[in-house]
Amino acid sequence: MDAQFNTANLKIYSPEQNIFNSGASEIPATPNEWFAQRYPEQIKRFGSPFLELHQAVDPLTVQILPVSINIDFFAGVLGGRKDLRHHNIYFEPEMQWYFLDSDGIYKSTSAEKLANLYRALMMKCAEEMPGNVHKLNLFQEFRSDRTSKAVVQRAKNISQADASFFSTESKNIRIKGPELFERVARVFVEEMLSAEPGQILKLQEAYTFFRGLLKQRNLPDVTKTEFKYTVGPLIRDQFNVALRNDLGTDEGGVRGWKGVRLLQNMPS
Repeated sequence: MDAQFNTANLKIYSPEQNIFNSGASEIPATPNEWFAQRYPEQIKRFGSPFLELHQAVDPLTVQILPVSINIDFFAGVLGGRKDLRHHNIYFEPEMQWYFLDSDGIYKSTSAEKLANLYRALMMKCAEEMPGNVHKLNLFQEFRSDRTSKAVVQRAKNISQADASFFSTESKNIRIKGPELFERVARVFVEEMLSAEPGQILKLQEAYTFFRGLLKQRNLPDVTKTEFKYTVGPLIRDQFNVALRNDLGTDEGGVRGWKGVRLLQNMPS
C-alpha cells in the first residue's frame, strides 16, 4: 500500500488552478496559493511564486515542500499592490528607492527596508501554512541575506523609474524633491504675475517673495542664482520679456523685468 501512494510531483501555480475562483475555500493550502491570493497581478505577469514538491504519502495526506522560488515574482511583489495603493519605485537617476505614503507623496526608503518587507512576507506565509507544508525553506533558505539581496536587486529593474516619473509635468510628487522648486516656480509665474505696461518687477522683490512661498511649503531655500536661472526663462516664455540690468528707477539702475507686476503681497 505504501508504494502505491508514495508518489511525488513538482508543481507550479497557474491562475486557472486557483481554488479561490471556484469558491471551494478561502484558506490557502500551499505557499503558492497564499501569495496568489494576495498578489494576483504579479502571478499574471511573472508566473508561479514557487516550484513545489507535492508528495502523496497515504490516501489522505499530501506533503508539500517549496523547493525553489521565482525571483522575478517576488521582485514584482516589492513593487506593491495597486488595490491597496502600495507602490515602491527605484528612481534610477538618483539610485534611490521611494514608497508611496498614505498622504499620496513619495518618500525615500532603502534596499534594507525592502529586504525586511520581503522576509516578513515569507515569515507570515510560513506561519499560516497547514501542518502538511514543510516550512524550513520558507523560514530559513528563502529568507537568507543572499536570497533577499537577489530579490531586491532584481526589483530595481522591474520597478525602475526614469527622470520623467518626478518631472514637473508628472502627477507624482515626492517630498522635498528638486522638481518641487520648479513646480512652485511655474505657479509663481503663471498665477502670481501679470503683464502690465509701465510696471517693473524687481529681481530682488521677486526673489524675496518666492523664498517666502518656499518657506510656507517647508521646501528648501534657493539661492538668487538658482531662482534667476529657473524663473527667468519661465517669465520670458509667459510674458515675452527678458531679465534686464538697466531698468531706471528713482533708486537708480536695477535688475528686473519690465512690463510685469506681482499680483500678491509678500508672504509673511
